[in-house]
Amino acid sequence: MRPTITMVSRLLIGAIFALLSATSHAQSLPDGVELGMTVAQLQQAVGTLKAVPRPVRMAGGLVGSWTSQAVAIAGVEVAPTFFFASGQLRRIEYLAPSPVDEMSYDALLAWARAQWGAELSSQGSEGAYSNWAQGDVDAYLQRVGATQPSQLRLVIKRRVLKNANEL
Repeated sequence: MRPTITMVSRLLIGAIFALLSATSHAQSLPDGVELGMTVAQLQQAVGTLKAVPRPVRMAGGLVGSWTSQAVAIAGVEVAPTFFFASGQLRRIEYLAPSPVDEMSYDALLAWARAQWGAELSSQGSEGAYSNWAQGDVDAYLQRVGATQPSQLRLVIKRRVLKNANEL
């Protein structure tokens, strides 16, 4: 059977969508870090990787056991903590040193919008919070404390979708 123009064009369109989907999920994180990396891959990407003295343990088997020197995201210096579960990088927490100003929050917010699009956000007396759910990534930007000293945190994690039967 000879492929028709319609079949070929459908295959071509499908391939283009697959490529666009793959590139939209490849996030531009500092040092070439990507969710899903192993510790060995992370060590290759981040030359200053070191074990944390007291690993942070979270639900789902996540362990924040690695860190590196601060990196700049949108001109804001943030210190990363890398969380692994089942041998894969599943979460990264970037923490800016206190105190932080409104401009730092705005710069990280603009960077995150460029990565994941429009956010859901809230703001109150306790601070500001913006989050994104895009593809296989969940991310949030949080500024705690509307008055000084405030804390600024950007969290990027692997999205975990649950079946309604698991809830």
